[in-house]
Amino acid sequence: MPRSNLSADTSVQSFTTEDTATSVELERRRAPKKYKWHKKFAYQKFKGWRPILTPHNAELFFAACGVLLIALGVPILIASLNVVEYRVPYAFEGPFAGVDADARQALLAQQGGYGVNYTVSLTVDKRMEAPIYVAFELGSFFQNFRRYVRSYDPTRMHDGAGSGGPVSACAPFSYVDAGNDTLPINPCGQIAHSFFNDTFLVSLAGGPQLPVDDSDIAWSSDANHLYGPASPQNYNPGGGYSRGGNTSEVVLNQNQHWMVWMRPHSKVAAQKLYGRIDQSIEAGQQVVIAVTNRYNTYEYSGTKSVILTTNSWVGGKNTFLGALYLATGGVCLLIALFFFAGYDLGLIWKRPYGDLANVSWLRRHAAELHAQQQFLAASAAGDGGAPANGAAVQGVVADSTTAAAPAEQPKN
Repeated sequence: MPRSNLSADTSVQSFTTEDTATSVELERRRAPKKYKWHKKFAYQKFKGWRPILTPHNAELFFAACGVLLIALGVPILIASLNVVEYRVPYAFEGPFAGVDADARQALLAQQGGYGVNYTVSLTVDKRMEAPIYVAFELGSFFQNFRRYVRSYDPTRMHDGAGSGGPVSACAPFSYVDAGNDTLPINPCGQIAHSFFNDTFLVSLAGGPQLPVDDSDIAWSSDANHLYGPASPQNYNPGGGYSRGGNTSEVVLNQNQHWMVWMRPHSKVAAQKLYGRIDQSIEAGQQVVIAVTNRYNTYEYSGTKSVILTTNSWVGGKNTFLGALYLATGGVCLLIALFFFAGYDLGLIWKRPYGDLANVSWLRRHAAELHAQQQFLAASAAGDGGAPANGAAVQGVVADSTTAAAPAEQPKN
């Protein structure tokens, strides 16, 4: 590089930043830089903790998990067992009992959309505290089928039938006549087309009717955001039976039963909330349910049931979750007991930490040295115990002892 043309005086007058900085500024510059939390995350400056997995730590971990899971499982199982639930099948009762599927469908067709009226009953063995929830269940309905779940038009259900364009997901339930877009169906699709239309009246035997409140059974987010004040148009005319299911006389976001039905169930048997009874039922009372059977499930031999159930802080009757917590907690405690018996009590052989005697390559090296030692000892015995061979044996033995001995661990 060429030499600088600066004069000697100029080089003498040059200075650095540290020459003019005060001691406080120098300490601040030399101190470790402080980062905000997001920069620490980006620069990987967070403090890490990498625990050493020892048998004792594993024992404490499994014991803590077992105690925690059992502490959660016991109250969950107790709450689920305290739920009182009664399930009454009604699809094959009354005039539908003892006849084949064709006769049942013919009976529904004769009644049109008015349905067949009959009663089913049950006896309450345990007191049911209010509120009591009324639900229905359709067996083998498969409401979780992919094409069924996708068959709807959210724009039409929110803004009305005149909004948007033709939606292929609703086909063949998008228009009354295929190819004629002057008669759109709103709400369209298979879910809305198969709207459940059986009705139930609950009463006590020889007593008054129990009012079933269905004014607040749907999600508030559905009524306020998902569905709008769209009026039904060409929706299941002819009383319901001719096109599959129920219809709606009010705007969509005010029909509670319709909004409940539009949320597909995740299981094979579709279970839906029908209403709520705000009155307790004492043990020993007989409940009579008047059914108006309109919904045709006989074509695929589907079952229908009415459910009366109470509730708990974990929901409805479901003993699986509590039993699963208890079973998993018990397995964790057994594993903790295994580690305690095997390592704390010493019932299982274990080597000390940092012991190099069992390392494979050191054991192999020690075996080779031991073989050399025996060979030299045999040679020395054959030569009459020559001093040179004896010295060589002692050297090999010393090397073998040094290599096979475990390294001394540093003291803390």
